[in-house]
Amino acid sequence: MTYEYARSHEHELEAEYLAPTDAVVLDLYERDESLFIDVVVPCPTCSEPLRLSARVTEVADSDVELPLEDADELYD
Repeated sequence: MTYEYARSHEHELEAEYLAPTDAVVLDLYERDESLFIDVVVPCPTCSEPLRLSARVTEVADSDVELPLEDADELYD
């Protein structure tokens, strides 16, 4: 993908077109006293990899045992 194409191309992301297995976690870090996560997902329109950064706004307890050996059960 060229720089000019990337600047003019809109990467509209909708959750219905992404699956948990599409995302790869790149980094977890703290900035300005907030926790952030960086992930890479494919663009549903052009399949180019997109790096997304998100601030964690909520933390919830879970009954999941680690390590996650069969993550497919969690997302069914």
